Amino acid sequence: MKEIFLLFFLHSVASRAQEPPRVTLERIVDGRGNRVCDVAKAELKAEGVRRTAWVVRGLVRSDLVLALETVGPASLHEIGFAGRPVLRLATRVPGGRVTATSPASEFRYFDVDLQRKTVRCNLSRLADETDVDLLAAAEEYGLLKQGLENGSAYVPEELPVVALLAAKKPLPHPSPPYRKSVPWTEGGPEADELAAAARAVIAR
Repeated sequence: MKEIFLLFFLHSVASRAQEPPRVTLERIVDGRGNRVCDVAKAELKAEGVRRTAWVVRGLVRSDLVLALETVGPASLHEIGFAGRPVLRLATRVPGGRVTATSPASEFRYFDVDLQRKTVRCNLSRLADETDVDLLAAAEEYGLLKQGLENGSAYVPEELPVVALLAAKKPLPHPSPPYRKSVPWTEGGPEADELAAAARAVIAR
């Protein structure tokens, strides 16, 4: 496991010397156009490394952060709140064994076993060891995703949310609130601050 993190660290150091990451901003609104939350998505590609960071602001009390770094077939996912400890999910190859690491312990499993009670219980334990609010935040994000227009399919950056939703096993909402993602292009201090937060995740 140490070798995986060393590999990611070395590639990260090399990538940080490249051009600044590209950032896009989105605003999630309800059916009346009222703001639900804002999302900054930063991406950096350099020397065989792809790193992305999502910062979701306004959905829960703290910024929810999703980060993904891929080096060849290996991937390292992170989920947490800005400035707090993160839960890490690392794999050497797609479909291979996942190593989930909290600040206190780690657990290994396969994605196909996510519905097994032992896997769900251990993921729930690791989430609580990381941050007592993490499971609730994943559930809130899952509800947002259910109601998001054309957004039912999860993308790789959201894999930690999928894992935590399996651990919590929330029931599908019978009528999730309607949500829509729109580009946030008008700029301003709030937009600049959110973009900077996403760049900071990429740089760490």
